[in-house]
Amino acid sequence: MDISIYPKDVQTQFLVTVLIVGTIYLVSISISVGVSSASNEQLEYNSTTGKIISTLKNEEENKMWLLSGSWKSNLFINTKFNHTNPAKFSAKINMVMANGSLPHKHKISHFMLTNISTVNNSAEYEGYAAVSMKLDPVFTIPVIIKNYHNETISISFESLHDITLDQKNVISHFGGKPISGIF
Repeated sequence: MDISIYPKDVQTQFLVTVLIVGTIYLVSISISVGVSSASNEQLEYNSTTGKIISTLKNEEENKMWLLSGSWKSNLFINTKFNHTNPAKFSAKINMVMANGSLPHKHKISHFMLTNISTVNNSAEYEGYAAVSMKLDPVFTIPVIIKNYHNETISISFESLHDITLDQKNVISHFGGKPISGIF
C-alpha cells in the first residue's frame, strides 16, 4: 500500500496505528502461548487414572449414596517424591442418593503426602487433601489412599483428635467409610 500520496501527519498516524495494532497482536500471541505452555506442563505429568465406583451405606447396611467419578494420581508409578516432584492425587466425585435425589459433586485436590507404607499387600499413602463442599473447600483433611495391586483403590478420610469442625463435617459427610475406585 502506497501511503506517500497522503499528507505527512496522516502517514505518521497510519504508521503509529499499524505499530500499535501489531504490538498488541504480538503480545496477545505471546501471552496465549505462555498460558498454553503452563497449562500443558500442569497436565503433562506421568499419572495413573481411574474411576470412582462406590456406595456409602448407613449402619443398617442399606445403600444411601451412590458415588461415581474419576481420579488421577502419580502415586502408583513413582516412589521418589520431593519438592520438585511432589505426590499428586485428585478426584472428582458425583454423589446422589440411591433414590436419585440430592445429586451434588465434590473435588479432592491439594494432596500432600506424609507417609508411604505397605499393609497386608496393599500400598498405603497417608496425607492431607482439600475437599470441596457446598460453600467452600475444606483443607487439610486427613486421608489414606490404598492401592490394592493396581486393580482397586480406596480413599478414606480419617478422623484425628485435633481436627476442626469443618474437617469433621467432611469426614461425616462421607460416612467415615472408604470410597472405592478402580484403575
